[in-house]
Amino acid sequence: MGQIATKFSLLKNIDEKKAFLKAIPFSAISGGLTDEYYQTLTDFDFISLKISDDTFRVEALIRDYDLIHDPEILKNLDPEETLNPQQLKTLKFIQRTLELSSHILNEDPTQLVGQLWGRLQGFNYPDIEKLLEDAKDSTPKKVRLRPLTASLTTPDSCLIKTLITIVL
Repeated sequence: MGQIATKFSLLKNIDEKKAFLKAIPFSAISGGLTDEYYQTLTDFDFISLKISDDTFRVEALIRDYDLIHDPEILKNLDPEETLNPQQLKTLKFIQRTLELSSHILNEDPTQLVGQLWGRLQGFNYPDIEKLLEDAKDSTPKKVRLRPLTASLTTPDSCLIKTLITIVL
């Protein structure tokens, strides 16, 4: 269990837990703590907790990744506090993976591990590799399929989003 999951588990009631999940990325980036912001959005536990909460789900998490591009936030950041190009690319790949997976994750958040592994394998970025390892280790007693290769649409593809049609 990582630092975020530990803090989350110590919170006593649902309202505190929801406030924690909502505030942590915004508080970090608006306070100039870009490193904390980056660590939060590359943390498997945070990603999993946020998409599993019915209040937030995957769309709220996707918006958290956009905070780094918000002009109001950027104007208050010290130029030395910005993320490096590799960190920005890592965040973009994770965000795009969540966008491509949103139609699946909204129906079944337990598919997160398979979606991450199916889309992010082959990106040789240390923080993506760590995210995938943390995802793999998250629930070792559960039986699930984990692709050996990136077998789903990758975040560097041209596909923007998959739309689902519901026929009544």
